[in-house]
Amino acid sequence: MDRTERTAVAMNGHTESAISQRRQLGAAMRGFRKEAGIDRDDAAALIDITGPTLSRKEAGTYKWKRNEIETLARAYGIADEELAMLLELAKEARAKTKHGEFPMFVPVKARAFLELERDAVEVMAVSSDLVPAYFQTEAYMRELWRRNGDLLSSTRVDELVGLRQARQRIVTRNNPPMIRAILHEFALRLPIGGPTVMREQLLHLADACALPNVEIQVQPIAAGAYPAMGSSFNLLRFANGPAGDVVQALNIESFYRDRTATEPYRVAWDRRKVAALDLQESLALILEAADSFESGPGR
Repeated sequence: MDRTERTAVAMNGHTESAISQRRQLGAAMRGFRKEAGIDRDDAAALIDITGPTLSRKEAGTYKWKRNEIETLARAYGIADEELAMLLELAKEARAKTKHGEFPMFVPVKARAFLELERDAVEVMAVSSDLVPAYFQTEAYMRELWRRNGDLLSSTRVDELVGLRQARQRIVTRNNPPMIRAILHEFALRLPIGGPTVMREQLLHLADACALPNVEIQVQPIAAGAYPAMGSSFNLLRFANGPAGDVVQALNIESFYRDRTATEPYRVAWDRRKVAALDLQESLALILEAADSFESGPGR
């Protein structure tokens, strides 16, 4: 299961890291405002600033004051626990020099990452055992959440499905980001949900390969070992290039790294890309895997 919607840990570095934290705080505040259905200018008036100034705060260009966050939190209906997390993130964003990491921001950081994802011009996704979240079908993702051991209610699964489907809209929206994905063949063979679900999923993945802003490569099982084995991550790139990269590393506890610690992921991406099949070979393997599920296991 992609842990984006559920948990996160932020990494801090030097002044550039503080800038990254401001951007993530702003993205979280923008997300809460949108969810509350409050117009930008109306929200700005609550804290005695102009609409454009609020936009700059939400973009991470300007710093937030504690009283601004507290006032808007009341207007947005933000829970006390989440408010405490926002205030802590604002404190970290004001830091000039910080080292280490702090585990927190389950809803806040997840919301911030999803907001930042919408602003990305390029997404590089690496997956070791699952179809990337951007291309999952509803039946496939439902099976993931039903089988993840968390005993989620059907209502919660419905909410998670809706969130992920909303997230997937970046793939086909106007002016979409370039989405490049590398996944291991194991993700094509693992029978999540059974033959019918997998065949539908793989044909959907094959259709995505035809989109002009999508590139999907597969690391074949036959190749054996490969660079950065077992790693799964999403790397977001913005209009300012690698200097603004944000990485979400995917494991049991997802976490984020700002540009001060993204270089290993860029290197891993480059190595994985070279080791994987090319686009046409990958598409052929996806279709072959889909065909293998046509009559179920043992065909």
